[in-house]
Amino acid sequence: PHSIVDVLGTYYTLSHLSPLLHTLFFTMADPRTSFASLQQQIASTPKSNNTRDDDRQCSSVSTTVASARNEIFRLGAYAGSMCTSFLSVPNDRSNSSNASSNDASNSFWAASSSSSSSQLRDEVATQLGMIFIQLFTICNVCDIDLCTSVLKKVELNGRKYPVELCKGKSGKYTNYSSQTGITKSEGQSTIDSPIKDNSDVDVSRNDEDGGEEDTTTVEGITFLIRHFANERLWNRFHTPRNIALALLGEVGELAELFQWSGDVDKTDESNDNTAESVGGNPVAKQSGLMTIGWTEEEVDKVGQEVADVTIYLIRLADICHVSLAKNAVRLLEERGANTDVL
Repeated sequence: PHSIVDVLGTYYTLSHLSPLLHTLFFTMADPRTSFASLQQQIASTPKSNNTRDDDRQCSSVSTTVASARNEIFRLGAYAGSMCTSFLSVPNDRSNSSNASSNDASNSFWAASSSSSSSQLRDEVATQLGMIFIQLFTICNVCDIDLCTSVLKKVELNGRKYPVELCKGKSGKYTNYSSQTGITKSEGQSTIDSPIKDNSDVDVSRNDEDGGEEDTTTVEGITFLIRHFANERLWNRFHTPRNIALALLGEVGELAELFQWSGDVDKTDESNDNTAESVGGNPVAKQSGLMTIGWTEEEVDKVGQEVADVTIYLIRLADICHVSLAKNAVRLLEERGANTDVL
């Protein structure tokens, strides 16, 4: 028997045949959606006709700091649209100790609410899907594996926020630095993380979390993040507007990594960053940001900030009863048929 990842991988080689095939496949297929398949499809889907010509060309061939910054701007625009919609959603309820994440504004987010609420919910769902696609796009431009980056960051967050120290508390990780040894300047790298890919994560099913533990899928990562919050009794803090603001803050931190870089690459075009050997000895090929002079440490920081935005996005979708995978697939289908959609 073939795994869903194998099946999806085979399908995407044929996806250009017909938009109808795309719809039919995802109607019949296992509802779980792998990160790898989404990242591959997003990389191969034509960009909007509204995209700058130089950005379209650069991002499809090689990484430039200008193309990366363009995608950060686009992420900020989508996050701004989400914030505009959140001006109209109900205020969060109290952060009382007996409130759960799904209690906040639950009458609004429930599928059975009024048609006007349904329209706004659909609008928010579309915006979350657009942000999700854009995070994959940034990763494709920077040559970062989004799934692995998220898993590495969850592992690091587990060490920054030990369950026994932060249960029911909303304080910063620096409150626990004396016990964890992780400070603003120490212990923050994920370069040497024990997580090398999603096969290194072992998540047990938990009836309370009610989720899927396959960390190759969007649904599995959703379960992982939900389980992380449940263990620490953070549900009362995880209300829609709280998480939306947290996501916005992380978009700002990602932008901060590019704000003073300018639009000119660090390396000269004459430098050969793709050499296969030096002095007869094979060397590892660089890719993504490292081909334009960014260090491994700088790329690690980019991966972490993209992961932070993604974690909050997945958590926000979870508590708002939005299927990120379903909305991303729908938007990609629409973009394939009409390149003005995104």
